Amino acid sequence: MSDTLKPSLRGNERIPPWRDGRIIGILLQIVFVVLLIFSLNWLFTNIGNNLDALGAGQFSCKEGGTSYRCAFDFLSGEAQFPISESVISYDPNTDSFWRAIGIGVLNTGKVAVFGIILTSILGTFTGIARLSSNWLISNIAKWYIDLMRNTPLLLQLFFLYFVIFLVSLPSVNEVRPFLGLPIFISQRGMNYPSLVPMASFATWFAFIVLGLVQAQLIWVILGKREEQTGQEANRGRWAIFSFLVVVIIGWFIAGSNSHTEAALVSRASRIREFDDIPALIERRLGVDVADSETSLENGTLTQEQVDDAALKICAINEAASEINLTAQLRAANVPFDVERSDRPDQAIETYAEGGCEIFVASEATLAAERDLLENSADQLIVPLPETPVRVSAPKLEGFNFVGGSKLTLEFAAILLGLVLYTGAFVAEIVRAGILSVSKGQTEAARALGLSETQRLRLVVLPQALRVIIPPLTSQYLNLTKNSSLAAAVLFPDLYRNINTIINQSGRPIQPIVIMALIYLSISLFISFFLNWYNQKIALVER
Repeated sequence: MSDTLKPSLRGNERIPPWRDGRIIGILLQIVFVVLLIFSLNWLFTNIGNNLDALGAGQFSCKEGGTSYRCAFDFLSGEAQFPISESVISYDPNTDSFWRAIGIGVLNTGKVAVFGIILTSILGTFTGIARLSSNWLISNIAKWYIDLMRNTPLLLQLFFLYFVIFLVSLPSVNEVRPFLGLPIFISQRGMNYPSLVPMASFATWFAFIVLGLVQAQLIWVILGKREEQTGQEANRGRWAIFSFLVVVIIGWFIAGSNSHTEAALVSRASRIREFDDIPALIERRLGVDVADSETSLENGTLTQEQVDDAALKICAINEAASEINLTAQLRAANVPFDVERSDRPDQAIETYAEGGCEIFVASEATLAAERDLLENSADQLIVPLPETPVRVSAPKLEGFNFVGGSKLTLEFAAILLGLVLYTGAFVAEIVRAGILSVSKGQTEAARALGLSETQRLRLVVLPQALRVIIPPLTSQYLNLTKNSSLAAAVLFPDLYRNINTIINQSGRPIQPIVIMALIYLSISLFISFFLNWYNQKIALVER
């Protein structure tokens, strides 16, 4: 019998290079580095050639000459283009390109902040509705999600702005109050009342802070009592009640101790306090001002008579003094007409020429302007009642609304479009997060007698958040970046303002670099915040 020869395995036998994983890994890294170097070289060479083609004027300095250090100097020049909507003041004749960029950042931030808040609310409720046992609610949520997710966002924006808003809404001349309220929705947007802080608001705000601190203390004290006695102390009601008491007391104290608003009138007008104004108009109309609308309806008064009897007011444009007086006149049903000026000297000139019978401003302003009148001795400064906050209601004067606040159609279109579109994706994320929670948790909650609302709020959603937050971060980032589509509906966001700056200056590189860095910074901030929150709610394992 012959011995079977067996191959001997020697420890020093080497693996062929083409099969050695270490060598292959090193070679691939070398190839990657070489390709990266060639790509960067091509990129920077291309940039250099394009810069040479654009010319040295792209980097001209104010003092003459050219240098890369002067690349952004042109942004300090006057913008010379209007911006339809701005969070801060803006004058195209004096403000720079930098301010136009800042306005674009603020407008983009406004869309992103409101969009994220509203999208979270809509997505949460829609995701819960998608799991509802009610057939109609569940299918409405399903149809909404399918429709929004399967149609392009740009198409939705066009439909909202050009079909629903511009075509369906009435013109300014045809607009009527919405549900009888001082809210007007037209092709120019929605005008609605707004709160305007007066000089005494700072004092009242201190009482608000004090009320919050007191409510928090009561909440903690009553909470400890509940733990000791085991009996419910209604700490929520007592905390709210104590807060309201402090706020109401502060309202009256702040209003009674403030004497900054006043009116300049002639001695012959017989106006010595605010209550004299309704009496003056009643003498002109011949009827009680409270019954003036009824008299107009039954024909006792004509609109021409009311217009002739209206109180003629001089005011400084966008001043709180006008709002303080007109809010009280509107409450007293006193007709009035306002002549606005940009500066106090223009307003006092109109008053001196007889263009109005009362000039409203702060006491300090009126005292300074009265001394400039020839008959200053015949003029009185009458103090006006003041509250910490006044309501500014919109009023149609000619073809424009005056007072209140305005929600433009452009902002409404981009905000509503982003919320509806992104909300559909968030709804699916919420639905998946809820389904990830064990059914045993739901059964245990129901066994304890918790209602469906309590089950979701106390048991399901807190656990589902750990699954919801990571994909939700991507949707928030998508919403922020998709806000650049605002240019399609003429909203002046960062992208639209940057494009206008490029067209105005003829320098595309610097504005695009700035825009890219801004969007990158916003995305990193959102990611950092949500990652921090995700780590905070994560399960802590031993």
